[in-house]
Amino acid sequence: MRLKVTAFWLVALAALFVFLQEYSRFHFFFIEQSQLFQFTGEYISGKLSMPGGFALTLSEFLVQFFRYPYAGAGITAVLLLFAGIGMRGIVCRIVPDTGLFLLYLIPVILLMFLHFDFNYLVFGTIAFNLMLLALYLCLRISDDKWRMIAEIVVTPLLYGLAGAVACLFALSVLIYEFLNKTPKFYWVLLAVLLGSLCGICSVYFALLGEYRFAFLPDAYYHTALEPKSVIYYSWISFPLILIVAFLLRKRKKEIGKKTRIAGVVLQLALLFAFCWWGIPKYGDRKSAKVKELDYYARTEQWDKILDASKGTLTNYLNMCYLNLALAQRGELADQMFNFDQRGPQGLMVGWNKTEQISSLLSDIAFAMGNSAMAQEMAFEAYATAIGEGNPRMLKRLVQTNIIYGEYQVAEKYLNILGNTVYYKNWADEHRKFLYNDAAVEQDSALGSRRKCLPKENYLSEINYMEKDLCMVAEANPKNKAAIQYLGALYLLAKNMDGFKKMVETYYGTEVLPSLPKSFQEAVITLSEAEPDYWKRFDISPSVVQRFAEYKKQVLGNRNNKNALPGLMRRAYGDTYWFYFMFK
Repeated sequence: MRLKVTAFWLVALAALFVFLQEYSRFHFFFIEQSQLFQFTGEYISGKLSMPGGFALTLSEFLVQFFRYPYAGAGITAVLLLFAGIGMRGIVCRIVPDTGLFLLYLIPVILLMFLHFDFNYLVFGTIAFNLMLLALYLCLRISDDKWRMIAEIVVTPLLYGLAGAVACLFALSVLIYEFLNKTPKFYWVLLAVLLGSLCGICSVYFALLGEYRFAFLPDAYYHTALEPKSVIYYSWISFPLILIVAFLLRKRKKEIGKKTRIAGVVLQLALLFAFCWWGIPKYGDRKSAKVKELDYYARTEQWDKILDASKGTLTNYLNMCYLNLALAQRGELADQMFNFDQRGPQGLMVGWNKTEQISSLLSDIAFAMGNSAMAQEMAFEAYATAIGEGNPRMLKRLVQTNIIYGEYQVAEKYLNILGNTVYYKNWADEHRKFLYNDAAVEQDSALGSRRKCLPKENYLSEINYMEKDLCMVAEANPKNKAAIQYLGALYLLAKNMDGFKKMVETYYGTEVLPSLPKSFQEAVITLSEAEPDYWKRFDISPSVVQRFAEYKKQVLGNRNNKNALPGLMRRAYGDTYWFYFMFK
């Protein structure tokens, strides 16, 4: 029997790991960026002093390893497995001979649904497991009196270790003792009272901000957001499973072999149906591509972003990563229309004050050479992270403060990174730039962006980037990303007046010594009937020839308006003329 149980859980573990790895591979990399764990006594003691501090500290410690391939899926699978084993242990204390493995797995699946949400904290699953462990150990005490004493004592202790889940523990032991018909079971009401008192005191003494964090699973979600209803399902299912277990214990008739087989088949069918319903509903597949591109951008795998961006694009975030990759490769103005473009939002989405968008905007601004905006967005992302900060944005704050010569501020951030396991080496490598202007100016990334700093102070606006890009381009003409982003912004917005002013101002200067492919095509669009104007910008003969062919095709098919876009896309979908006319 023990061998069968072990085999069952090993199969469950393997299935969980394979599924999570294939379904949510980039999700775990994404999660790691939102929680910064510092390996110092001061940091850990500060966490431990909070309600649920032990579970929170342990979760942050584990999440830092999500940085490594397979670690996120492996750690999450093990935590879910522990939940299943804990459920089995508790159910078997009530009804030892039950074959209803679905009772063990329902909370596991409900917790798995939660892990698809990047605003959910692993803290919640660890807290749930601690609750299961505490209840299992209490139920092993056969003496009614001492068991109830243990349950009462454990409640505030569990609150300190795991937080609000202690309230679920108190409710569960009350249900257990009542259904178990334990003499004087009402003494367990003291556990409920102590759990409530712990929650009230936590809010009263400002250890927790709201009562929902003191009593509900909201405590294990992003504190600035309202959680989805799925966060309550595992808590609701647990006492219901206890009640079902007691109902099963009352049965007197032995179950036959055929009935057991039918029960196994039925449970497997229900389990499959449950997953079939819940995974698409809570799996958040819409953000999977963004998480993948975010990982490639963070690790500077620009070619993979381009490979993943072929074909039709409908998400502006995906387009932003695509154009960021092109800019980092110096190919934005030449290659942008080789891909699906749908407006200026594909260069820079609007800021919505979230960590994800702030991080992306910081990356884009840094690529442009706009250190002021890169720093502002990095700070916003760092401040709105679900945990204690975003390490990627902390690195950006180090870079931008070094660029500005604010070495004391940069040193403060380097000290934080130096307290981590993975980012310590990066921090040590960047200490050489502190108070060393010569080293900064010689560095290809930092030195180039220091040259991009404007010579005069002015008010920068995130929703009006033209002036910023002009100032950056003029300050450091060698930084081609700024002028390419500016031109791309005009072209995607079909702002031909702005584009004309830009090329007439900068063409032939250090800022824009020659026109990239899409800019040449746009010049022809500006003055289709004035070939003499084209000569001013040294338009390539091949571009001129291709335009002549494009115009001939349009005129030849102008009576077939419905088919014209499709016909032109096949031959000229990579040109600005097609974008300007058909998108």
